[in-house]
Amino acid sequence: MKPEIKELTGVGENQILAGYTTFKIGGVADWFYQVKNETDLIKAISFCRKQKIPFFILGGGSNLLVSDKGFRGMVIKMENEMIKVDNEKIIVESGSSLARLIKIAMENSLSGLEFLAGIPGTVGGSIVGNAGAWQENFSDKIKRVKILDGKDQVKWFNQEDCQFSYRQSRFKKSKEIILAVEIELKKAKQKDISQKISDNLKKRKNQPQEPSAGSIFINPKPNSASDLIENCGLKGVKRGGAEISDKHANFIVNRDGAKAKDVLELISLAKQQVKEKFGIDLKTEIFFLGGSK
Repeated sequence: MKPEIKELTGVGENQILAGYTTFKIGGVADWFYQVKNETDLIKAISFCRKQKIPFFILGGGSNLLVSDKGFRGMVIKMENEMIKVDNEKIIVESGSSLARLIKIAMENSLSGLEFLAGIPGTVGGSIVGNAGAWQENFSDKIKRVKILDGKDQVKWFNQEDCQFSYRQSRFKKSKEIILAVEIELKKAKQKDISQKISDNLKKRKNQPQEPSAGSIFINPKPNSASDLIENCGLKGVKRGGAEISDKHANFIVNRDGAKAKDVLELISLAKQQVKEKFGIDLKTEIFFLGGSK
């Protein structure tokens, strides 16, 4: 028996999650709640904790594989998108898309985020995974992060307290929920910022365009996960409706109605063969929600 949700207005039940992920894969969540502001977000999290209801914070649905069995709990969809510009600093709430943040930065002649152009997802998720490209990382621009801790207390962490590293942060393991971030950029000409964004978007056109979660594995530096998988002859290998992309081997794409189990089979295959051939343990970059891996 599921407990009744009375304190939160507008909670949906039995929501299919596939449409909320870039992979277009995933089963049903028991409850689904869209939050528009920080107050409602804190209220929802506090409620779930008191009622001992498992919850998951969903941003843009990128970098995520949802189980075919769905999620037995509440999915809280982040739609808190406030952005405030103050000279060379921007405070942005975690539910804002990266695309919107980059656009507003450009409109205010602020440079430094162009490398994130074309990366799907939200600010919150990009902080958790320390998103980056072209040898630049989001953490390089971050001054401090506003969080809700495990006791429902709001705090600000300085950049050095966030334990950022390559595709990592303290938030991947902690129970802290990201509410907002303060970033610091530099003034530049809008035409120069626009050109950098355009150049990076052109580079991304070489990546697979089918539904995916982006890069599946963290690059085991100095190696490239894509090169290792390709050298195992796995490009284009299919399981069900999923395929190791024939364009970029670190992408698994939803070619034709793929299920989570299809993707998991390909992840297992890639890890196994790279380990056997090169002695390297590939680590996944994506997050798994619901069911077992």
